[in-house]
Parts: sequence; structure tokens; C-alpha cells
Amino acid sequence: MGMILVVEDEPSIAQLVEDYLNEEGYQTSHARSGEEAIVVMALKPPDLVLLDLCLPAMNGVEVCREMRRDVRLMGVPVIVLTANTSASKRKLVLQAGADDYVTKPFDLDELAQHIHAQLHYCEHQRVSELTGLPTGAAVVEAIRHCVNHPTQQLAIIYVNIEHLTAYTQTYSFLEGNELIQKAAAILQGALAKGGGMGEFLGDDGSGEFVIITAPERVAAIIAEATSRFNHEVPPAFYPSTAKQDYVTMNNHNRQLSPCPLAELSFDAVDNQAAA
Repeated sequence: MGMILVVEDEPSIAQLVEDYLNEEGYQTSHARSGEEAIVVMALKPPDLVLLDLCLPAMNGVEVCREMRRDVRLMGVPVIVLTANTSASKRKLVLQAGADDYVTKPFDLDELAQHIHAQLHYCEHQRVSELTGLPTGAAVVEAIRHCVNHPTQQLAIIYVNIEHLTAYTQTYSFLEGNELIQKAAAILQGALAKGGGMGEFLGDDGSGEFVIITAPERVAAIIAEATSRFNHEVPPAFYPSTAKQDYVTMNNHNRQLSPCPLAELSFDAVDNQAAA
């Protein structure tokens, strides 16, 4: 039924969860810290992670972020276990890459329902409802193909909408989704220009995208996408603030502070070994 990694520093809770999941037919493993979890997952990626938020040293948010940077782990669903029920904390863990959260103390049957839902979604969801682009397992498979076929020269471009959180806080999540859709369309247009054959564009969630293309096409794609985004987005999405090149939002001290407008950032790597 799947391997589940339980990341929990409280032995009694970890044992309770593992015993229950084993009875339900799942295989489990246990890590007592964020650092140990990263090591365990590097050896063998699990099918799902139950992740305590409050861990010593490396907390659950940091573990999520590390997983989403790793090609082998970015598609593994994460359910955060937390005693903190505040909206700001829930938002933080979801922005870090968690797929779901369950508040402590939790009912084991309810936890099992969350696990089943995430595994089912991961197995069947391959197209983003928001952008219409490949997502989830389809993105992971495309990246693995690139990594595992070094004789076929390919490059991966990781694209992120910077300052998306500030935008959604200033306007709304609806407008944030529209900005993500606009970025997806711009990236599709950038790929289409020049007629690259067999290129891949995937939606990695939360305003992040993955492009797989020929190494010689990387610079042109980045330049075209940047030009289109900078030209098309400010007039449409910042009609009242585009001229000042920033928006104001509440910082951690609940004080208004300026934040730059949304922009695309790029990080490109290829599958060719260094000389």
C-alpha cells in the first residue's frame, strides 16, 4: 500500500502512528529529527511523509523546503502534524511545500483518510486544474528521464514567481491564481518561439514551473519569458502601483513595508557531467 515515513521526535506518538498504519497495511519507517529524515529519504524516497512541525534544530518547514529542492523528493506528498492551529502557521507550511496538515491531537481514522486522499491524488493527478500543465508525477517522471539519460543532452530550467506571496496578500488568492495562469501562458509562448521540439513545461505548484529543453535553448527561453512577463504583467496586474515598482504589505512586525513587484526567477542545470 505504500511506504510512509513518520518524522516525529516524540517516541510515544511515533509508535502509536506506526502501529496503526501497520495494521492498516502500510509499511512505515521512523525519523526522530529533520536531519535524520533527510538522510533516510536520500537512501530510499518514501511514498508519503508524516512530518511533525516542531522538531529540534531542523523544523518541519525547513524539511519541506529541502524536499522540494530535491529531484527525487519533490513529488513526495507531505502531511504536516501540528498543534498550532493559527491561519498564519497553516499558510506557512503550505507555502513551504506541504500538501496537507492535521492538527494535534488527531484522530487516527481521520489521519488515515488524509493519507489515503494524498496517495490517491498523487497517483492520479497528472494535470494541473489551474494551468492545464503536467504536474505531480508527470513532472517527476520528466525530471528523472532527464537525469537518467545523460547521453541525450537536456537542460532543466526551474522557474519561480518571486514575491507571489506579497501579491496574494495585497490583493487576493484569486488574483494570485490568475497571475500563476498568466505566467504559465507566458512560459508556453516563450517555448513556442523558436519551435523547440520535444520540450517539456510542467507546473510544480505554488507559482513554480519546470522546463526541460536543449541546453542551447536555455538563454533564449529565459530572455523571452522575462521580456514577456515584464511587459505584460505590470499593466494588467498592478494598474494602480506599477509606476512605483512596489506594493506595500504587512511585514512580520505587522508594519507596512514595500515589496518588489512579482517577477520570474530562473535556475538552470543540465545533465552533462563537468569536464
